[in-house]
Amino acid sequence: MRKPKGKCTNCGAVGIPLTRGHVVPRGFYPDSRRTPDLQLITVPECHMCNQAWSDDETYFRGVLLLSGESNAPVKELWETKIKPSLYEKDGLRRTVDLMRQFVPVTVDGQERQMIYPGQDQRVIRIIKKIVRGLSYHHRVEDGIDDARIRVDVLRYAVPDDLWSTGTFHRRGSDIFRYWYKTFDHDDEKELSSLWILTFFDRTQFIGIVDLPSSCRF
Repeated sequence: MRKPKGKCTNCGAVGIPLTRGHVVPRGFYPDSRRTPDLQLITVPECHMCNQAWSDDETYFRGVLLLSGESNAPVKELWETKIKPSLYEKDGLRRTVDLMRQFVPVTVDGQERQMIYPGQDQRVIRIIKKIVRGLSYHHRVEDGIDDARIRVDVLRYAVPDDLWSTGTFHRRGSDIFRYWYKTFDHDDEKELSSLWILTFFDRTQFIGIVDLPSSCRF
């Protein structure tokens, strides 16, 4: 595979060796789903960024696997990736990191433990990285800094007429799919693009990319 040239999609570094980093971590796809026809999106990435994201990406996967009902890839990942990792050298730390995110709540009179990805800054950090990578991949915009990306769990239904104005893409429909819409600068809006990311067919995030301050009305 030819090494990418240019600058790192995440930090903007130039003049250094680059590799190809996965926009959505490969670890989100069980071994049974890594078939030749599965085209995972990659972007130019420096070695330092590639390593720096690794721990948060593993944590992010664990949070999403615990956030909602299971499906086939969730069950396979839990059995083949998460459970074995708990017995590795840093398994205790990873377990504690996840357990700290649980919040006791009462649902229908029963005590339960819930996890809220939208309130977790490590999760938000990875969602911003994914939005930035997808934006680069689709040539929407290059080099978006974190301050311009606003992220939250999608809390409301999206109107049908809005869906029709954007574009859908799938990278394994029950693992990851996304939709995005771009805005022209003459729309008199302070937005550059809008992204909706769906993981494991049930956890959705919305990412809003603001225009640079120099382009705002």
